[in-house]
Amino acid sequence: MATKYISLSNLPDTIKNEIKTIQNANQVEQLSLFIDNQSTLSGFENSISNTFNAYDLWSRFIRNQRKLVKISEAPNRVVVSRSISDKLEGVTYEGKLEIAPALIVGKDEDYFAWPSDREEKVERALIRLASQGKIAKISGKMGDRYAVYFSIKEIANELKSVNQTLSFAEIKQALQILKGSELNFKYQVTNQAGEQHYSESKMNYLSSIHFSGQQGKSTVKCLAVLNEFMSQQIESIGYRGFYFNRAQSFKRTLSRWLTLRLYHMFRYASVGKTHHFLLKKTMIKFGSIDNEDINKSRLTAIRRDMANTMKDLIEADILDSYEIDNIKDDEGNIVDYKYELCPSDSFCAEILSLNKHNKKITEKAKVLDEQELQANFTES
Repeated sequence: MATKYISLSNLPDTIKNEIKTIQNANQVEQLSLFIDNQSTLSGFENSISNTFNAYDLWSRFIRNQRKLVKISEAPNRVVVSRSISDKLEGVTYEGKLEIAPALIVGKDEDYFAWPSDREEKVERALIRLASQGKIAKISGKMGDRYAVYFSIKEIANELKSVNQTLSFAEIKQALQILKGSELNFKYQVTNQAGEQHYSESKMNYLSSIHFSGQQGKSTVKCLAVLNEFMSQQIESIGYRGFYFNRAQSFKRTLSRWLTLRLYHMFRYASVGKTHHFLLKKTMIKFGSIDNEDINKSRLTAIRRDMANTMKDLIEADILDSYEIDNIKDDEGNIVDYKYELCPSDSFCAEILSLNKHNKKITEKAKVLDEQELQANFTES
C-alpha cells in the first residue's frame, strides 16, 4: 500500500463493509500530534517513533520462544502470568498481566503460538510506520478506532533499516500472532497525590489485522486496528518519542529493551546524574525470570546477559560507563547486583531533544483542548 493516504476504495475487502468513514492523520487532532515527529537533534531527524507509556515497559512478550507448539503437546496451563510493578512519571503501577497464546490453524494440526521477540520487533516497526503518518481514524460498526495501513514490504524495510531481517511469511505470521494473542491486565494505579484506582481489561495485541486478497505479494494491502489501550494512549497523549534506530539496532533483545526503558525512565539524564537498578527486579520486568527466587547458576546467567548488554550500550555511546555492586545476604552470599549507569554526552543530548519534543506536543495538545472547549462554549 504505497499511497500516502487511505480511503474506502483501497481498504482490504475483509473490512470494507464495516467502515463508513475514514479520516487520515492530518484530519484528526490526536493523530496529527502522534505523527508530529520532527527532531531537533542533528543526525536523528528521521528516526523518531513513539512508544506507549508503561505499556511498552511491561513484559508482554515471551523471551526466546519462537516455536509453535502442537495443541496435543501443549502444557496444561498455556496462559503465562507476569507481574506489573513500575513507577513512571510519578505514577505507580502494581498488578499482573496474563498472556494467552494465539491459535494457528495448520494443515494437519493446530498450534499455539505465544508472542515472542519476533512479534515485538514487528510491533515496533508497525508503530514506527504509524508514527510516520500511516495511521487513520476509522468509524463504522466497531465504533471509532485507530488503524495502521501498510504493506508487508514496508514492515520489512523498517526492520531492515535497523539490521533486522524477517521474511514476508514470518512478518505475516507475526502479525497474525499479535492479532490472536490476548492480554489480560489487572492492576492498581496510584498517582502523585496518592489517589488510587483499579483497572482491568482484556484485549488482543492487535484488535484485528486485514490483508487484501492478493497472495504472495510483498505489496499486499494491510490494515492493523490498534487495541483499546493503544488507542487510549493516543487520545491522552500517553506516549513518548524515542529514537527507533538507536533502540532497535541491537542484536540482543535485552539491549533493545533496556535502551527503550532508559528513554522512558532516565528522562533527566545529564552529565553527573546516574541511573540505578537491581538486576533481579529488572530481569523480571524484562521477562527473563519470573521471580527473585532463582538459583546461583541462573543468577550468574542473567548477570552475564546484562554484562553483554552493558557492553552494547557503551559501544553504541549510550552509556559512558557503569558500576556494579554485590548485594549479599546475612551469610555473605551474593544474592543480587546493583547497577549504576553513567550516561554518555550523546545520550544526554538525545534525552534533552526528546524532552523538548514531548513538551512541544503537550503544549499543542493544551491549545487544541482550549480551542475545543471554546468552540463547545460558543455553540452552547
